[in-house]
Amino acid sequence: MSAKSYAKTVLVVDDDPNIISAFEDFFQKEECCIISSSSAESAMELLRQHSVDLIITDIRLKEQSGLTFLLEVKRVWRGLPIIVMTGYPEVITESDVKHYGADFFFQKPLDLGKLRDAIRKCF
Repeated sequence: MSAKSYAKTVLVVDDDPNIISAFEDFFQKEECCIISSSSAESAMELLRQHSVDLIITDIRLKEQSGLTFLLEVKRVWRGLPIIVMTGYPEVITESDVKHYGADFFFQKPLDLGKLRDAIRKCF
């Protein structure tokens, strides 16, 4: 699928291929193009190559934390909306990630209705 056939492009960063697959299904129904990465480093490269309207990132990534990624994205692409998600809410709080520039924070498993509302607010 070409990114040109969709109105919005979303970058999803998660090291779990099942999460990426679920987001691919979700965004196909939302008529958005999805590009994905399993690491913050490759996600930064994708951001340099593609026009992206929204980032959804896990806070725990294998090589670099999602928090470090969030800070780097906000430094370079200040206005780009970011949704942070985690399966480990004891590690970081919603107020923490919002302080660092995230627009929304979700705990896994995701509530798809609330996620859809957040995405629409970001667009």
